[in-house]
Amino acid sequence: MQQITLATYILTRLKELNTNHVFGIPGDYVLPFFDEILDGNHGVKHVMPRNELNGTYAADGYAKMNGFGAMVVTFGVGSLSCTNAIAGAYADDTPMIVIAGTPTVKVLSTPTERRYHHVIENNFNTNIDMFKHITCASKRLIDVSTATFEVDQMLRKAIQTKKPVYLEVPYDLQTALVPAPTRPLDLMLEQSSMTNLNAALEASVALLEKSHTRSVLTGHLLQREDMIKQGLQLVDQLNAAVATTFTCKMGDFEDHPNSVGIYMGEVSEDYTKEMMDGADIAIALGVTLNEFDTGVFSTRLGHQQDVIWIRKDYVEINGERYDMVYLRDFLPALLGAIRHIDAGELALQTRRKFAFELKDKFTPTDNELTIDRLFVQFANYLQAGDMLYGDTGGFINSSQAEFPADVVMHGCGNWGSLGAGFGMFVGANFANEQHKRRSVSIQGEGAFTMSAQDLATLIEHKKDLALFILDNSGYGAERAIHPGVERAYNDIAVWKYEKLGEALGGTEGVDIHSYVANSEKEMDEVFNALKEPKGVNIVRVMLDPNDSATFNLRFSQLLQH
Repeated sequence: MQQITLATYILTRLKELNTNHVFGIPGDYVLPFFDEILDGNHGVKHVMPRNELNGTYAADGYAKMNGFGAMVVTFGVGSLSCTNAIAGAYADDTPMIVIAGTPTVKVLSTPTERRYHHVIENNFNTNIDMFKHITCASKRLIDVSTATFEVDQMLRKAIQTKKPVYLEVPYDLQTALVPAPTRPLDLMLEQSSMTNLNAALEASVALLEKSHTRSVLTGHLLQREDMIKQGLQLVDQLNAAVATTFTCKMGDFEDHPNSVGIYMGEVSEDYTKEMMDGADIAIALGVTLNEFDTGVFSTRLGHQQDVIWIRKDYVEINGERYDMVYLRDFLPALLGAIRHIDAGELALQTRRKFAFELKDKFTPTDNELTIDRLFVQFANYLQAGDMLYGDTGGFINSSQAEFPADVVMHGCGNWGSLGAGFGMFVGANFANEQHKRRSVSIQGEGAFTMSAQDLATLIEHKKDLALFILDNSGYGAERAIHPGVERAYNDIAVWKYEKLGEALGGTEGVDIHSYVANSEKEMDEVFNALKEPKGVNIVRVMLDPNDSATFNLRFSQLLQH
């Protein structure tokens, strides 16, 4: 039987999950693991970010594109630096793993008053205990004889629940020999209760049979389960109006003939609300009841209509819950069960569906940029198949722009951590080696400054991308949420963002290209220059500090406490 190190075993399993890169920062307790990343026979490459928080964001962004992500760190100072990003992955349903190297098994299991470095007092379990609250599984390997089984169980759990896991691997176990895997990892996905699934199907079919108009709202769980095609099939079979949501805009639905825009409760355009809330029956497909997707819980779905909520592991129909019914099982079953149902009535209108629509395209002027007109330009810059990541102002405003087919957008999500969007974008660019999408990011500069160090990672690895940094000299989103007075805490020291590329290792005109846009014409010139971006392109977009999109004023009013 072939023997390999435990570290190589873990990396081999990650490779099976389409994790072709691991992000990681070395430290003394995890150095043997890093040696195995570099020297082992597993096909996984190492990417070293500039700090652990950014690296965990990157693993999250990678997972959103490739299905699973991994971050490798040392004990204590490394692992605890990952927590905010892991909390975001948990909140927004992203499967990934943080692997932390620890002291040896003997040290961990010997009671002592000695205070080792990176250890809080002499409690070696602090990290495991803390991660239990923000992962679906948090544990340490102790016995090499059961280690491979426990590794497989952790990875299964992450995939099954679409949540992150935390795994500690002691220093001496990292290079301990274990049997090489002889069979692919069996994910052993949890099965639906057929009794509950059939009951939910029966109730759903009965409501759909009597309905004349239908609407479908798509959420991020549909993307996590890789069921976008089935979602499109449902829209077609029912001839339903379809809308996307804030946390996971999907161009395939927005480009669909039945698209009625992006739905965020009372933040939505009037036409979108009428079509979604006014249908005889609404189907919320992979949507969680999170604050941003529901327009700060202002949604009217189900108030005066029948409603079917299809979530990750249960279905709720007009308030009755059917547990242990999984989205991945229920949606295909529903498609089969409604083949006999006639297509619904759908009276589409040529009314506004998005705050920023393709048809709003205008001839650029010498006027200063405003957000309302800038994002019309962005909407027309996007191409079918683009990969777009954003943060704060970049993500919020992009969510309201009309997308062409097959554009995927990710970012700060409902967790809303500033800096996450750019960190995720860094990871996504490594996942994109497989997908080969045009790489675009739109960042509010307040968020960008929190994770900007990893611009150096993109430069180091010679990525091709367009990075747009919206410079309004501070936290524009907070200014809108808390209006009326100028507050110094919403202002940030201005950086020369267009100069960062050379400071972080690039050569202007060779592997980096920098721009500053003050007017609509200058912005248009940049877009023309970056139709096929080569190298790292940094665009500083100058905006008035008090400018805000018209739709964002509605959204911000709802967010005021």
